[in-house]
Amino acid sequence: MALRGGGRSPVGRDRIALLEAVDRHGSITKAAQAVGLSYKAAWDALNAVNNLLPRPAVAAQTGGRNGGGAVVTEDGKALIAAFRLLEDRLSRAAALFGDASTPIDPIILLRSLGMKTSARNAFRCTVSEIRRGSVNAEVILRLTDTQTLAATVTEESLRDLGITVGQPVTALAKASFVMLATGTTPPPVSARNRIPGTVARREDGPVSSEITLDIGGGKVLTAMVTRDGADELGLQPGTFAWALFKASHVILAVE
Repeated sequence: MALRGGGRSPVGRDRIALLEAVDRHGSITKAAQAVGLSYKAAWDALNAVNNLLPRPAVAAQTGGRNGGGAVVTEDGKALIAAFRLLEDRLSRAAALFGDASTPIDPIILLRSLGMKTSARNAFRCTVSEIRRGSVNAEVILRLTDTQTLAATVTEESLRDLGITVGQPVTALAKASFVMLATGTTPPPVSARNRIPGTVARREDGPVSSEITLDIGGGKVLTAMVTRDGADELGLQPGTFAWALFKASHVILAVE
């Protein structure tokens, strides 16, 4: 997905440019200014990239004269280098399909072949277990080193997608499907997925609040709840909370 608009490739030219700006400036705020984005748009974009990688591309850095900033990790630098190499090779390949009067953008060509989704939460996971039933199957996914996700799919979908243990998949969950709760222990609810985290960001609208939880491993999970509900739970940055959502609300995608 590009930085502006939805339904596009998860990592595009705009996000790579943002990563490069973070690497130059050592600050998300300065990087956002350099590429013409709001801080929130830049922060959301970098979190989306981190969620799709095994290890974070950008990490917070504490201390220093200005009280800390952000650093592009070795994985992030490898992503930048790989993207630029791919972009160069796609440009050469795209030239074979067009001419000077009708050039083809190689990134648009790549995006047209990629997955499109409006889901706010997209995680790159690995299938760790498959529990089969007569009609449905429960797929257990490794989200981080300490957290797993559960997804319920039909046996037919399992076969069609060719999902097997050890396979990388993308797990998708809409922010509106995610409920939040506070307390030191998960509440007794039927939701299969109960992910602990700390509120990293809260954005209020007239009716709803967007709550972003830091769930560890460089990944975040976003929930959309009513503003009254967020106030009643006292959800503010630093608050410990549980993200709750059904296994049936997790959609799996494979390449």
